[in-house]
Amino acid sequence: MILLSAAFVALIAATLLYVERIASTRVTEEFDAALLAEARGLMSLVAINEKGQVEFEYVPDAMPNFEREEDADYFQIWLHDGKVLPPGRSGSLAPGVNLARTDSLSKAPAFRDMALPDGRAGRAVQMSFVPVRLVARIGAKVASHPVDYFFVLVVARGRERLDSLIASTRLAVVLGGGAAALVAALLIWLAVTSGLHPLRAISAQVRALDAESLSVRVAAPGAPCELDPIVRQLNALLARLEASFERERRFAGHVAHELRTPIAELRSLAEVGGKWPEDLASTRGFFADVHDIAGRMERVVVDLLLLARCHAGVETAERRPVRLAPLLRACPGADRVEIDVPEDLVADSDPGKLSLILANLLENALAYATPGGAVRCAAGAKGPRFHIEISNPSEPLSEADLLSITEPFWRKDRARSPEGHSGLGLSLVTALADLIGLEVSFRHEKGLFLARIRGPLSTNGEEPKVLQRFAAYPERGRE
Repeated sequence: MILLSAAFVALIAATLLYVERIASTRVTEEFDAALLAEARGLMSLVAINEKGQVEFEYVPDAMPNFEREEDADYFQIWLHDGKVLPPGRSGSLAPGVNLARTDSLSKAPAFRDMALPDGRAGRAVQMSFVPVRLVARIGAKVASHPVDYFFVLVVARGRERLDSLIASTRLAVVLGGGAAALVAALLIWLAVTSGLHPLRAISAQVRALDAESLSVRVAAPGAPCELDPIVRQLNALLARLEASFERERRFAGHVAHELRTPIAELRSLAEVGGKWPEDLASTRGFFADVHDIAGRMERVVVDLLLLARCHAGVETAERRPVRLAPLLRACPGADRVEIDVPEDLVADSDPGKLSLILANLLENALAYATPGGAVRCAAGAKGPRFHIEISNPSEPLSEADLLSITEPFWRKDRARSPEGHSGLGLSLVTALADLIGLEVSFRHEKGLFLARIRGPLSTNGEEPKVLQRFAAYPERGRE
C-alpha cells in the first residue's frame, strides 16, 4: 500500500508539474503576445516624411497605459546610432530615466524580464525595425545603407498579473495535486483492504486447522481471481496431508497387526513348552518354530528400517555396470519364471538395490499369480534406457487398487493373502527405485498384472558413482 501510494503520488506530482509548466508557458506566451502587439502598434506610428524627418504619430490620450503614474507601461525608441528619438518616450518615464536595452539590432522580438524604473518586476520586448514609408520612398538608398534607417524599440510592462496568474496556477496545481494524492491514497487503502479481506478469511480458516480437521477445505467466496491459485494449492496440500495422515494411521495399525500374530504365536509356544520342559523332542520343535517366527518378525523389522532409511534420504546407492540376465536368474524363485532377457543388456545401477527390487517383484508375481498362471519377465533397450516388464495373471485390480498397492502392508484381501507376505514388497520397490533413479509403474491389462521398470543403460569406462539423497532430512545428511 505504501509503495502504491508513493507511486501514485509521484505520478500525480510529475503530471501536475508538467501541467503547471505548460500552463505557465501558455500564460507567459499570451502575456508576451499582448506585449508584442503593443510594440507593433507603436512601430506603425513611426514614419519618415518627404523631408527625411522622423514623424511619430503618437497620441497620449489613445494609449493612457503609457501615461499614468502608477502601474504604468513604458516604451522608448532609439535611433540606430543609440540616440533617443526625441518624441519616442512614454509619458510614464521620468526625465533622465531610460529603459534598459541590449546591443542587439535583430528584427526578431526578444523578450526578457527586467526591473522597471518604478522598481516593479516587469517584462520587456525589444526589436529593431525600419519604417515602412522610408523603405517605399527611397528603397535604393536603404538597400545600400540599411543600418542608417534602423530604429530600436523597447516596450515594458509590469508582470504583476502574469505572476499572479502563474502563482494561482501553481496554487491550484499544488492543492489539486494534494487532494488527488489524498484521494488516491484513500482509494488504494480501500482497495487493498478490500482485496486482503478474503486473505484474512483464508488465514483464519487455516489457523483453525489441526490434525483432526484435515478433511475441511478452505473456502473463499467472493475472493478475487488472483487468490484462486492459493486456495487451490492450499486445498491440494490439505488433501495430501489428509491422505498422508491416513496412511500413517493405517501404517500403525498394520504394523501392530503384523507383529501381534507372531508375538501371540511366540507366547503360545512358550506356554506350551513351559508345561513339558522335559520333552526334548517337543522342545526342539518349539525352538524351530520360534526361530521361524523370529525370522518373519526380523524380516518385517529389516524391511521397515530399509523403507524408513529410503524415505529419510540416508540410504546410499552405488552405480556401476550390472548385467541384468544373471541378476534376474539369481533372484529367489527365478526358476519358476519365464525369463526373456538379452545376455548383453547391461544397466547402470546399484546391483544390490536392483537385485532387491527384482526379487520383490518376482516374489510378488509368484505369490499373487492365479493358480496355473505363468509368470514372465522380459527385458530390452530403447535408446539410452533399458526396460524390464514382469507379468503375472491376477484378479482384476481397480484404479484405486493400483494407486494403493505401494502403501506399506496394503492387501486387497487380507484373508486370501499368501502366508509370509507382510505387504512391504512393493513399498520397498518404489522407495528403492526412487533412490537409484529408476521409473516404476504398475498396471492391469487383459487379466495380467504388469510391473515395468525403466532406467539408464551402462556406459563403458565410467567409474562407479555413489548417490545419497537427503531430501527429507538435510540436517541428518550433513551429520
